[in-house]
Amino acid sequence: MNIISMNRRQEQGSALLVVIVTGAIMCVVIASVLKLSSNSIYNTYGRVDWNKAYYNSENAMVWAAQKILDNPPGAGTSNYYSTASGNLPTSALVGPTNGDANFKGAWVSIQQFTNTSGQNYLITSSARVNDKIRTVQASITTYPASTVFDNEYFLDNWGWWWGSSITGNGAQRSNWDFDFQGRPVANGYVYAADLVQQNEVNYNVGQGTPPVSGLAGNDPVTYIHPGAQRVEMPRLLDFSNYIASALSNTSSNGIWIGSTQVVFGVQNNGTKTGIYLVGTAANPIIVKGTAVVPGDVIIKGKVSGKGTLYVGGQLYIAGDLTYANPPDFSTAPETMSATNRDAWVQNNQNADLVAFAVKGSIFGGDVTASDWINYEYNYPGSGLSHVGDESHLGQDGILGTGDDDIPFVHPDGTTSTWYDADGNGQVNGNYNYNNDINMTTARANQILGYPTTGTGNNATPVAYSSFATSNMGSLDGIYYTDHAAAIRMQQGGAVYHGSIISRNEQIVFTSSLVFTYDSRIHSRYRNNPNQYVNLGLPYGKIIQVNSLVELTPDTSNL
Repeated sequence: MNIISMNRRQEQGSALLVVIVTGAIMCVVIASVLKLSSNSIYNTYGRVDWNKAYYNSENAMVWAAQKILDNPPGAGTSNYYSTASGNLPTSALVGPTNGDANFKGAWVSIQQFTNTSGQNYLITSSARVNDKIRTVQASITTYPASTVFDNEYFLDNWGWWWGSSITGNGAQRSNWDFDFQGRPVANGYVYAADLVQQNEVNYNVGQGTPPVSGLAGNDPVTYIHPGAQRVEMPRLLDFSNYIASALSNTSSNGIWIGSTQVVFGVQNNGTKTGIYLVGTAANPIIVKGTAVVPGDVIIKGKVSGKGTLYVGGQLYIAGDLTYANPPDFSTAPETMSATNRDAWVQNNQNADLVAFAVKGSIFGGDVTASDWINYEYNYPGSGLSHVGDESHLGQDGILGTGDDDIPFVHPDGTTSTWYDADGNGQVNGNYNYNNDINMTTARANQILGYPTTGTGNNATPVAYSSFATSNMGSLDGIYYTDHAAAIRMQQGGAVYHGSIISRNEQIVFTSSLVFTYDSRIHSRYRNNPNQYVNLGLPYGKIIQVNSLVELTPDTSNL
């Protein structure tokens, strides 16, 4: 007889139930883990596709930017390209798309703003990888003006303001030390790539008396910035881009005297590579758009228009040079509140705004007068006879610093103490009066319209002193040179309205000197088509991205 315990059978049944329940739970867990793993893998692939879509949108945008540089569209146009239509090549979408079957397509559009003279564009691009779509948009500027023009005074060297009667209404900047004597007035920012000094003693911001008065003196922590980044000067060695711009429409680019056009985009007059220009209130010199003169320019009087005159030689300012239709400088715009300054810019959009971009140097006053020669050329230490030598500047390019005469390795692998400050590939020496400055007969003979005595073959140039004077006190405009700005202003109360940018500066005034920045120049307005005056100023780089944002994915055409 078999006797089976009921308790034993219950224990076995319970164990079987536990196994079944545990197995079921494990199945659920395993299924959940597998599903989670699958979702994780799917999400991983999704993230990869998401990133790929962005990269391809970005690549399409870069392709479009190059397209603009190669063949700029007409004003106010809107161009569309896509992989579907075949005018956006997949080869332009480098990296993740090559051989990628998951790439489904991309498009890009280019819109040019109608009232910014063809330099500002809006690029929108979109790309799809599997079901992931990314759309990005950028505002760009081609050949943007260099940021050196954001200052009323910029020196690619030692900055020096010696005299309590100097006033700067705007930003001033140097690419090395900036030394102040007499606490001049600085109503704006002070930037120095190295040190800010007072009488050659280093100034630590927030400690002791600031070296300037005005806005910067009252709030040095906000306005005074030693150790600022150096800003590279534009190079004017190659005029080809400016010449092409000037020749693109010779009826709207050039120089007029009153109603008579004297330069059609680019001066082309055989042996006369320079030009003599005198403007009056009735018949001012008018600069429109981009104008190019390959040689020297002599200029004085009234100037008008909106544009930039590119000078291949030297610019001789033979007397006061002021706007015929000036903006209202009764209150310096850079001393206004931001709202009032912006209103000033808007209200003065139609006033004159002229720039001079000079490949050589800028000489103001009668360069043949003994006073000019004494103060501008022979003056101890800072006169042009003492500056300009590139043979031993050292790696920082600044004479008088610790690396002078210390050889360094150049990009081409050579080693020397030479620094090519102007980028012309030649070791320049100090400025030479007869070769670089003096208005000789040979130089005058190259200048179209230079006054002469006699007629025909007997015509000879008159003395420069017969029409040029250092008894000047007013200059309007933007003045740029990668070389010297040597200007003698004997008239009391000298005033600059605009900006002056140079490498070597020797401005000698009599009683007081006031720089007032023209806020219309500043880069804060370059992206605003309602407040931007495009002068075609020298550019520091070929393209600038002003903004880059991602938009809601645009599913159209993808």
